[in-house]
Amino acid sequence: MLAASEKDKSFIIIRLSSLGDILLTTPALRCLHKTYPSARIDYLVKERYAELLTGNPHLTSVIPFPEPADYDALSKIVTRLKGNYSTVIDLHTSLRSYQIRKRLDADQVYHYKKRRFKRWILVNCKRDYYPADFSIPSAYIDAMAPLGVEDDGEGMEWQNAYGCRGQFLQKAMLDTEPEIQPIALCPGASFATKRWVQKRWVELAEKLLKGDAPIWVFGDDSDRETGEMIVKIDPERVVNFCGSLSIPESGAGLSFCRYAVTHDAGPLHMAAAVNTPVLAIFGSTVPRFGFAPFRIPHRIAEIDLSCRPCSHLGFNECPKEHFRCMKDLSVERVLELVKELEGEIEE
Repeated sequence: MLAASEKDKSFIIIRLSSLGDILLTTPALRCLHKTYPSARIDYLVKERYAELLTGNPHLTSVIPFPEPADYDALSKIVTRLKGNYSTVIDLHTSLRSYQIRKRLDADQVYHYKKRRFKRWILVNCKRDYYPADFSIPSAYIDAMAPLGVEDDGEGMEWQNAYGCRGQFLQKAMLDTEPEIQPIALCPGASFATKRWVQKRWVELAEKLLKGDAPIWVFGDDSDRETGEMIVKIDPERVVNFCGSLSIPESGAGLSFCRYAVTHDAGPLHMAAAVNTPVLAIFGSTVPRFGFAPFRIPHRIAEIDLSCRPCSHLGFNECPKEHFRCMKDLSVERVLELVKELEGEIEE
């Protein structure tokens, strides 16, 4: 257990998962550290995501939550950490994080409010009661407002991605960063209703390759097929990195790109965290849930339909069986938004 003087200035942040959500906490970590520069600030996260926070200068330590993160693992981690912190800040607000924060025996406990009712109303009644300009990173900072933490107006951070730039260049068989910034295409998403039609990605790549910029495709093993289809357009100017990079290495690769085209998924926030502009395609979900690209030049590609949003997460198939939110989104419309984004980047 920490000495009393240390405990008086100790915080533990709880955000167990997932990739994008953890990156979205980085502005709040920075603002907390600016307010309490001498404090101990630890972060509890599932071990598979711990590398996202490696090298973060605003944290004293990253505590991996052993997986499968079951009740036995929870009891062990609570026993290890109980009584060590004056303040617990729960930025996950799940049943599991609730069990942890209640058992850590901290003097102060704060948590992020998920606005579940507002979300339910927007999905089921199509009525929007979210605050103006609502964003998840800002909501994380708001959860710390009782501690005197204020928004510094800056964006996200991902130090480990920048630290892996050399590793990425080695894997990409490049001696130096590319002279012409590539365009990043990120065709993956965890749910089918978040994914643009595959053939549209290929059509988009064909159009983009009429310009000077090469294309780099990022994603996991499930995106490899789409990446290979894009490579066939021009094997000399397209590189498929899907399934061949670690998460920080993917972030490093995105940091070299002029802009990224993504879905409402992890790569959106990965790109934003390395200061790469984003064109984000939204299907079954909507930016009002707070997951629009944060404080980075961006454009949103979406179709205005009465059935949107049908979910705050996504489905494996369209509940209306027409999937118009993605099928009606044309390559031409995405290219129009790309042109707008390019104009903003060049200003």
